[in-house]
Amino acid sequence: MMDKNVGQSGEDSAWISVDLPFPSGEIYEFLQKLERLFRLNPYLEIKSWEEDASGRLFHGKQIRLEVLNEMNGLQQSITVSVSDVQPDASFRLDYDRGLKQATIFTVQKFGPALSRLIVKDIYPAEMNSVEREARLNEVDRSLMPWGAAIHSYFIRRTRWGWLPFFSWFQNTFWLGMTPRHRRIARMIIWTTVLEFVVFLFVFVIYWLELGRGKI
Repeated sequence: MMDKNVGQSGEDSAWISVDLPFPSGEIYEFLQKLERLFRLNPYLEIKSWEEDASGRLFHGKQIRLEVLNEMNGLQQSITVSVSDVQPDASFRLDYDRGLKQATIFTVQKFGPALSRLIVKDIYPAEMNSVEREARLNEVDRSLMPWGAAIHSYFIRRTRWGWLPFFSWFQNTFWLGMTPRHRRIARMIIWTTVLEFVVFLFVFVIYWLELGRGKI
């Protein structure tokens, strides 16, 4: 299940919630792999990614990256800072520039193997209507597709995680491609599958007709 909401009174924000069939601790650990998390966004092309010195704690880490958001055409070079909100449950990413000020990730536990992930984007609350209209194109509209991609990632992991090399294929090969190349590859795969199904259909008809002696 996935829900989308807009900011309530007193704030300017948008958020989604995604139910995932995994323990909350495993979800929180997954989120700390930030590059993988960002690459799951199907409309965010990462042109460069540079984290600060390795070995530092997750909270307090800084990442410098250059990205292109395909949904609004906005290309940015930004620095992302990680801060703690609630230990082992939530953390915040602050951006040093752009209209979007921060993204907050919260993991809620609903059972031994069921969790809810909430992703919330924060925008400036104090902004006049003229400036808001002028910067409307900077709003990140990829939040909903991002949540759907995270959900699909875990569903695939549940179904196919037992296969050898599946983790490498999904995390290294597939997410190593740009979103545009992933869409092209997906189209080629489905076209190939469809062509194979049509071939089997024609072959079965031919075989049946041959068995009846009509060919």
